[in-house]
Amino acid sequence: MANIYKILQELPNLSFEEIFLLQEKVTKEADFRSKELLKDVENTILACPQCGSKDFIKWCKYKETQRFKCKDCNSTFLPTTGSSVHWLKKPKLFLRFCVSMFSGNVCSLKTQSKEFGISPSTAFEWRHKALIALGQESPIFQGVTEMDDIWFRYSQKGRKGLKYSRKRGRSSHKGDNDFVSKVLMSKERGGELDISLIKIGRLDKSSIEQRLSGKFADTSVLVSDKHPSILSFAKSENLKHETFKSEQHGKKDIHVQTVNNLAASFKADVNHVLRGVSTKYLQNYANWFGVKEKYKGLKDKVKTIIKDCFSNNKAWDMFMNTELLYKDFILKKSKRTYRCPTVRYRKHQNWNFENAKRGTYI
Repeated sequence: MANIYKILQELPNLSFEEIFLLQEKVTKEADFRSKELLKDVENTILACPQCGSKDFIKWCKYKETQRFKCKDCNSTFLPTTGSSVHWLKKPKLFLRFCVSMFSGNVCSLKTQSKEFGISPSTAFEWRHKALIALGQESPIFQGVTEMDDIWFRYSQKGRKGLKYSRKRGRSSHKGDNDFVSKVLMSKERGGELDISLIKIGRLDKSSIEQRLSGKFADTSVLVSDKHPSILSFAKSENLKHETFKSEQHGKKDIHVQTVNNLAASFKADVNHVLRGVSTKYLQNYANWFGVKEKYKGLKDKVKTIIKDCFSNNKAWDMFMNTELLYKDFILKKSKRTYRCPTVRYRKHQNWNFENAKRGTYI
């Protein structure tokens, strides 16, 4: 980063011709690196996005991009088929958008729309096309792993047609109740991190099992408070489990301070920078926070994140079916009533819902 600051300091001293020469060189280098990134994505193709078969061959090219053909279903596909850039009219601008999003701090849609000359609605869609692709299966925890739940108020921010509106300020529903969204954070000290929206309402054993069952190695040690659901989960998984009372956080190495520090940063982004987010999109922002923490300190952090994003061939299906996935979550994981579905029609929704469910990890 020191080199870029030196270049920026010299910009006022450059002549008119030098500025345009620099712009030309930077544009060519950006195009070259974009093509290299897509080649890396091409090398990560593991299966046909339509049927999941691993039996496919190269099949001509489309605009200098290698196309493939599945031997089982005979469908042809590109490396980006089903990914976040599928059917995008401005993929290069979207790539710049992703670089800006993952290299800096969380910012508002209004700021992003002004920076890239797009409408706020386009910025919103691009943001969630990228974030929904970053969802991953829970990793395997090997060492001492802290676990705690983070509470967010159930929110229907942005949903049109509701007969009531939530006023600013605290909710009238106090304590743990059916209006609280539970995000489970599990962090291995010096290792893996998992952040998942698992339920709306009181935390239970089955919700934890659905996400983390079989994800702890024999060498792992689970550390948490004395929440009954976590106690029951640890017992069913035969885990070595260290607990403490809520008022005894500083008891030697038996604490969840690592998780608490991460939770404070995550809640600050959601509640203060973004002014609250809809429960419908809360998992997407958890994905965003999770990958930034996962690759923190990595030299090519942004490139690695974008590569993960573009390599997910279920992203298109998940994005097209966001509303149906949210409805499924509300009906199965809460006591809330599903109200006022979005009226926007999407051409590819409904028919690929099962494919979208296979790609999501909620």
